[in-house]
Amino acid sequence: MPARIISSKVNGQDSDFYVHPHLVPSYDPCKGRMLRVSALVPAGTVLLVDTPYAIVPTIEPGREDALICSNLMCSRPVQQNGLGSRCCNNCIKDVIWCNDVCRADDQARHGFECAWLKKRGEKIRLQEGEYDFVTLWHVVRLLAGRHLEMTTSSSACQSLWRTGFKQGWESVEECCAYLDSWPKSQIEHWKRLAQTYLNDASELPGLPSFDEVLSVICKEETNTFGLYPGITGPLYMIDRPVPRGESYGLSLYPRAAMFNHSCLPNVTHKPNSRGRMVYTAARDILEDEECMITYFDLTQFRDVRTRQQRVQDQFRFLCTCDRCVEEEAQENLNGMDLLPFDF
Repeated sequence: MPARIISSKVNGQDSDFYVHPHLVPSYDPCKGRMLRVSALVPAGTVLLVDTPYAIVPTIEPGREDALICSNLMCSRPVQQNGLGSRCCNNCIKDVIWCNDVCRADDQARHGFECAWLKKRGEKIRLQEGEYDFVTLWHVVRLLAGRHLEMTTSSSACQSLWRTGFKQGWESVEECCAYLDSWPKSQIEHWKRLAQTYLNDASELPGLPSFDEVLSVICKEETNTFGLYPGITGPLYMIDRPVPRGESYGLSLYPRAAMFNHSCLPNVTHKPNSRGRMVYTAARDILEDEECMITYFDLTQFRDVRTRQQRVQDQFRFLCTCDRCVEEEAQENLNGMDLLPFDF
């Protein structure tokens, strides 16, 4: 039977976690962590439904698109028309719940971030920009989950499910930070942000060490998934590709972070209406074959050079997937045709 997990209230969203019985964690000496199938999986099969450890909306100020319910158990879209429930402390307008029930359920988690958002939120937006604000807010929500786990006793907080996937903060700790792969200038930028905005334990109780906070920032940048209305995955009709649309959220799905990248992926992903990311076989996947996704919108980066530049800049590795290798080889052959051999 497929594995569906029932977890503690601290990570209650994990009750929606689902993994197909043939999807298994694996390891490659060169690639590191990976996911593969232990038996043939037909196209259209749902392989994984991962749940967010933290999630934030990415609707820029001035846009009237729906926000995301701040109750992690819910995470449904909430329209900005006054019908949702707002923070009693008016911390920041991006915080909204479906109703008062969701707000009450989220009291402990939001209590961790509320004072920080009220004091720092708009200031970061004005001084650092929207990207850094969203990044830091997401990091704070990751730390909120960590703090709740550390201060809540629960016998259900086991470190390993019978599926082989870890849960809770341990699943976040397993994510790669690639601290040594980022440019020094980027690391220095994150250090400044952490020193300026994430260094006050009176605002953020149980704050870990500075090095741990920096590691969380790196993990957030490396492993976070954007939430888009359309599917992220293969180009079935390369002459008429369909973009996935505008981002409306950002989340860390720690088990799905084990998927490696390919520019010709065999797995698609798309969030459902509650912010759970659904990973589906795009074609038949053979026994022992690695399951791979694309880390970006292939409709926006269509030739091998722009794709590889995107991977290198954003994810800090060189893409050597089958599609890139084949297209590079073709480029080299085309280049040879231009050489002056008749001399």
